[in-house]
Amino acid sequence: MKYVAKHGIDDLDRVKTVIEKAYDSYKERLSEYNPSLSWKDDRNATVSFTVMKKSLSTDFEITPDEVRIEGKIPFIFKPFESKIEKVVGGEVEKWIVKAKNGEL
Repeated sequence: MKYVAKHGIDDLDRVKTVIEKAYDSYKERLSEYNPSLSWKDDRNATVSFTVMKKSLSTDFEITPDEVRIEGKIPFIFKPFESKIEKVVGGEVEKWIVKAKNGEL
């Protein structure tokens, strides 16, 4: 799974907050799947969870212009890959808009 969201935000720490807010918006709804967010450094994070004993993880990379999202989808979930991309990418884009509008 690959998705790129253009952010157009100069303050990359605000982009980090965008990712955290997007994660928080799903954390409660997906609590039964043990979601976790871990930062490798200031610009790279991994979100993971477990469904049907299968681990899914998505890496987020913040660049000066975009958030690059890349995930490892187990074969059993491949039919849902495009939907997962739209949900994850859409949530990040929603929070990018909020950041640009000063709502963060």
